[in-house]
Amino acid sequence: MRILKPVLVAVIIASVLLIIAISLHSVEEIHYLKSFYPAKFTVEEAFYATMVEFIKIHIISLPLIVIILLALFVLRAYRK
Repeated sequence: MRILKPVLVAVIIASVLLIIAISLHSVEEIHYLKSFYPAKFTVEEAFYATMVEFIKIHIISLPLIVIILLALFVLRAYRK
């Protein structure tokens, strides 16, 4: 358990940092799209572009959230 605990904590931290990085990247892409929105995008196209980013974040984050929950479960199970 001595070696497992730091590994699981590192996995949790890495997963959280990856989710943050993906989210920030998507926000930057949305801001980039907003920069030329009035000239080139309709409101509907802007909505769909934002939804694509939203879905991308969730598709990538869901497995990471499962990994975080499993790591927390294992940490709690070995704590007893």
